[in-house]
Amino acid sequence: MHLHGSEDPLPTPSPILSRRRRYFVLAIFLLIAVGWPTVAILSGPNSPGELEALVESSRLSLYAGTALILWAVFLLVWIAQRSAFRPLAELGFSEPRFFDPIIGFLFLIFANIVLNGLGWTFHQVFGMETPDMTVRLILPQDTVERAGWIMLSVSAGICEESTFRGFLLLRGQEFLRRRWVSVLISSVAFASGHLYQGHMGAALIFVYGVFFCLLRYWQGSLWPGIWAHIWQDLGAMALGSSLS
Repeated sequence: MHLHGSEDPLPTPSPILSRRRRYFVLAIFLLIAVGWPTVAILSGPNSPGELEALVESSRLSLYAGTALILWAVFLLVWIAQRSAFRPLAELGFSEPRFFDPIIGFLFLIFANIVLNGLGWTFHQVFGMETPDMTVRLILPQDTVERAGWIMLSVSAGICEESTFRGFLLLRGQEFLRRRWVSVLISSVAFASGHLYQGHMGAALIFVYGVFFCLLRYWQGSLWPGIWAHIWQDLGAMALGSSLS
């Protein structure tokens, strides 16, 4: 399958960009690519048990704190782009298209079919527990929490896609000169923030991250991925409500 843009030349630094500014952008790249997984591992929650203890205090606080972190990382991305005299649009914020939500939804269906198949295989072959019950722990239980979840879903769609499938992909390709390496780094960083789902959950999220990277390259835009991300989280809320 041909991916749009796969033959495009790698991005190169602007000729007016000073060495100090390039190093500053590189530092932000490393801060997100290395710092994000490190903070996720050290600060947790890194297991279903730790997550359950955290959720018992307040789901709204968990939603608000997570959204704050996401937008803080997005701010770092914005600062890096400004420092390099480059617009946010370069990351994949092309003009939205009518079919972006539909493409995102179809991608979501395909990806979940594959991931469910992988999850079943991991469970049968390695005896690994599925992350379903872990995810249900963080789902909203009342109207106020549902409003907070919707806010978090939109924040995650915009911030995580622009960070992992925008900034890390583009800058990783620029600094490392290998597209597959930037996909690997992006997906590992993305999965590290989902360690609360257990080892199997994190492994599946890594594969999910690779799929999102391929979608970004294929479509040449972040919008289908943003929509898929939002549909995923809102669908989890709807499913959780129907099961409660």
